[in-house]
Amino acid sequence: MKPRLRMWLAVVAGVALVLAVAWAAILWTRPEPIRIAFANSLSGPSAPAGTESLVATQLAIDEVNAKGGVNGRLIELVLFDDASDPAVARANAQAIADSPCVAVLGHYLSSASLAAAPVYKDARIPALTGSAAADDLTSTNDYYFRALAPVSAQARSVAEHLRAVMKEPKVRLVHTRDSYGKSFERGFAAAYPAEQLHVFGLDVAAGRIGSMDGTLAAAAQEPGPGVIVVGAAPDFSPDIVKALRRHGIKGTIIASQGAARESYLQNFANEPEEKSHPGFFSENLYAASSLMFDSAGVAAQAFAVDYKAKAGTSPSWVAGGAYDAARLMIDALKRAAVHRRFMGQGIQKRSDSKVADRDRVRVALAAIDSPKSAVVGLTGRLYFNANRDIPRPIRMGFFHYGRFVTAPRQLVRIDQPDGIDLAAEQEKGHVIAFEDRRYWIQRVVYTGIDIIRVSRIDVKQNSFNVDFYLWMRFAGDDEAQTHVEFPALLDRGAFDPARPIQAGHEDGLSYRLYRINGDFKARFDLHDYPFDTQQLHLHFQNTEQRRELITYVIDRFGLRLADDGSSRAEDGAYSGLPLWRFLGLTYFVESLSSGSTLGKASLFGAEARTEFAGFDATIMLRRSSAIYMLKNLLPLFLLVLVVFATLFFPETMFRERVTIPVTSILASAVLLVAVSSQIGDVGYTVVVEEMFYIFFVLCLMAMLAGYRHEKLRDAGRKRVAVVSDHVAQIIYAGTVLAIIVVLYRRYAV
Repeated sequence: MKPRLRMWLAVVAGVALVLAVAWAAILWTRPEPIRIAFANSLSGPSAPAGTESLVATQLAIDEVNAKGGVNGRLIELVLFDDASDPAVARANAQAIADSPCVAVLGHYLSSASLAAAPVYKDARIPALTGSAAADDLTSTNDYYFRALAPVSAQARSVAEHLRAVMKEPKVRLVHTRDSYGKSFERGFAAAYPAEQLHVFGLDVAAGRIGSMDGTLAAAAQEPGPGVIVVGAAPDFSPDIVKALRRHGIKGTIIASQGAARESYLQNFANEPEEKSHPGFFSENLYAASSLMFDSAGVAAQAFAVDYKAKAGTSPSWVAGGAYDAARLMIDALKRAAVHRRFMGQGIQKRSDSKVADRDRVRVALAAIDSPKSAVVGLTGRLYFNANRDIPRPIRMGFFHYGRFVTAPRQLVRIDQPDGIDLAAEQEKGHVIAFEDRRYWIQRVVYTGIDIIRVSRIDVKQNSFNVDFYLWMRFAGDDEAQTHVEFPALLDRGAFDPARPIQAGHEDGLSYRLYRINGDFKARFDLHDYPFDTQQLHLHFQNTEQRRELITYVIDRFGLRLADDGSSRAEDGAYSGLPLWRFLGLTYFVESLSSGSTLGKASLFGAEARTEFAGFDATIMLRRSSAIYMLKNLLPLFLLVLVVFATLFFPETMFRERVTIPVTSILASAVLLVAVSSQIGDVGYTVVVEEMFYIFFVLCLMAMLAGYRHEKLRDAGRKRVAVVSDHVAQIIYAGTVLAIIVVLYRRYAV
């Protein structure tokens, strides 16, 4: 074996040994993960909801782990499937208690949570649910927390909605006689007049509903019109709805939050009535929900996109609750690990400290008890009340054509009345009161923006031209909903809310249609130019009526959107942009917030803010970088090749080895000025400029390589001069190849 080959083999072996030792050291010193039990229905009837919860929880865990975890420790989910069965949940709870897990996320079903709760309490392990709503779960257990309102509060909201919005005098309440159903009945009956309420209870035994036929037949045969409210957990409500429809009830049925999911309709998909008459069970079916994605804000819409990318389906309130619960738990872990309030000991992750670790996490969760310590969730700030619940506002939705959408009118709780003339607002019909609770009556505007054509994008002037339709559908004849403005619209005369091109009534709602064509101001992010992706925002806002009175939601029917609330179908609206490729059109709800005191002395010490509703449509476009580079950067690529060729020139062409790189620098500098003039003065360096700067360095290196070769040749060291040239060739080619690989991996993959 040649000495040179032996030397190289030794070097390679040495490097491999060093890398192996370093990797072993990393593995040896890597801290043990913090383990969280995920206890949920991953099989059985509630498996779809359990799987949805798992995907959302894993998203939250992945986010914190990508940033290094908690004090350098990753968080690991340990799965426990309760099979949608309380008995299995109870058995799993003991396994969780014996495990190294410091906390529990779960369960989905109230029945499973109630079965496992005593075991968690005995083991002193904190549990946090984002969906189980039975009142008894948290009111009698200091170790159970809940990231939503209890079912009695939800039932009260349903009762108040019926009285204020639907104005239904007569209600038949059908509830199960388990903990969930009793809590619902108690909350509903407390808020609805007894003389207008008829209650029917269903016995629950061994997971099955007894006496169903007789009780439901009596409820269905109750004379006169009226609404039927179903107070039952999601493991029972589908069978109750089926039975009521089969008893001839075609009117309005309102179910609890467990039904507020589009996947809930899968309970009816295989029924013969549904196959012969689609919508047999779901038409006129309403449900209460703590989160409605068609009217949710930016944070919820971003979560919906991430969820869709991971799961392939759209999320419901179940996923939102699980995600917020995971965020709360992560925050508690951080507090327990580092905050001096917890004696600075942190989470030890030793078997002898398991009980102490769990107690620290429980105390940390309990400390999230005010706006100051709140965690930012998908719908606002999250913090627990004295019962370890988070009283979220409840919104009413209904099923229509297989979709679950926000109802036309909503109640919005007034928590901070400072600066509001409640008497005047109540006289106008904007506010309604129930005992000590006051609500805004909010009108929902189903809104759509359809792009006709995007004809120009001017990066230098930060503007774009677009032609589009805007429509609004809303209850009532008041025009306040249409009094909106587009702040970025440069030509104010292009839109007049008082002059729609069509007006009338459609499907029981007022309808207004506008066509807008004009230039809009934009803020382009050109850091990645010419491989950039840009967003064209069409945003309007109502600055006359506060968001509590008017809100805009995504008209999923009118826009014929995909499940994730976005449109990706390119229909020729972007054909006038040859340098751009259409990626998608996304809609979301936004609000404009103001904390101004308006000069009123009564507001000087108040924290109240006024919010005005808005609506956004975002067009996502990616520049066709191949076309751009062919038209603008081909001379630069040729210069790169020419300069590289000088590294192979013979020693007789020393002068050319110097002059050609100098000339290339001057030529490329002129080209850089021309390229930069296309984007204007952006105040930062863009990718295409970095490419030119790297080329300048390569030119300088080629010049230095030529000088070095000449010096070595004059010194009689021809062999070293040749090696020096080879090194320069390798560095030059390697640099160019590395740039191509980096650009490809960053922008093409």
